[in-house]
Amino acid sequence: MFELIIRNGKKDEPGRQVSLGLRVTIAGHETLCPVSGWRQDFKGLDREIQAVLDQLGEIRSRGEKLFETASAQGRLGIRPDMAPPEIWSLLSAIRDETEFARSFNSLEEAMRRKVAEHVLTQCNVFSGKAAVFSSRYDEGPALMD
Repeated sequence: MFELIIRNGKKDEPGRQVSLGLRVTIAGHETLCPVSGWRQDFKGLDREIQAVLDQLGEIRSRGEKLFETASAQGRLGIRPDMAPPEIWSLLSAIRDETEFARSFNSLEEAMRRKVAEHVLTQCNVFSGKAAVFSSRYDEGPALMD
């Protein structure tokens, strides 16, 4: 998938230059597309490769969270069409506080915000799971710490 592209330097930048490339096929035509800047030394190329690895790591994390969300929702029996009180009922039945927070955090952000609004406006935040929720909920990212 990835390849090293080598070219001769330009008039103002003599010498050999390299770039990280991606081989793509579109409508039966194959081409090699640079996905990094052109570098004249290994250190520069290594920085470009590390930047790609960092981006892939971020994509991997997002993918992991996406599948974790689907798994947690399925395990808890949460469906996208459920109302916040129904979701809260399932979440608040979780006895272990760490699992409770992890399960809430694994929900999609829009769903977390709706459930949080329900808990903070409709539930007694001075006792039970609602108290735990209100003390650990961070509105910014809509997550429990």
